[in-house]
Amino acid sequence: MAVAVRRGRAHRGPRYDNVTGRDGGCRFCKRYGPGDPHEAVVDMRAVGFRPLEPFKNIASPWLSLCERCQKISSPRLNNVRTRGECCQHCARYGLDPGAPARLYVLAHAECGAVKIGITGLRTREDRVVRFQSHGWVPFAQIQFATGADAYRVEQRVIKLLRAEGHPVFLSDAQMPIGGYKETFDASRVSVGRLLALAEAEL
Repeated sequence: MAVAVRRGRAHRGPRYDNVTGRDGGCRFCKRYGPGDPHEAVVDMRAVGFRPLEPFKNIASPWLSLCERCQKISSPRLNNVRTRGECCQHCARYGLDPGAPARLYVLAHAECGAVKIGITGLRTREDRVVRFQSHGWVPFAQIQFATGADAYRVEQRVIKLLRAEGHPVFLSDAQMPIGGYKETFDASRVSVGRLLALAEAEL
């Protein structure tokens, strides 16, 4: 493959008058960042990350806590914005914020618990089936265009119920496959109530 060679004056970086007089500077930063720190945090929180350090720029790894699995990773904001990158620990469940997803409501008679959760539609592992193998029974499911939409509704329902005084019902030890933070006491919160609250947020 031929490569064109450009002759003439060597490139010496941006000129001073361009930077100061014509709103110049780094072309990458002008188009993609470094960006507003507040907007950066908002975008990270929208897909389930809670930043654990100050914002640097969109291309640097950003130490964050995944609100779903409570594990730490370092996603880059530009990946989150352009590809909907999710937590590396949750990736095996296929929760892509930019891809189709579903919200589910489950019940566990023996534990006296109900649960709300979300998972991707195009996954290597069916999260609901996995819960079924541990005694959970599906009650209802709602499909969403994106994982971010499903996450927003799920978190809104959880926030409303926690504000009403309904704490996490099951412990981490009782749910070895994860998801205990989205459980409720079935004697106080029914599967029907979980579904109704989720539908109200659509």
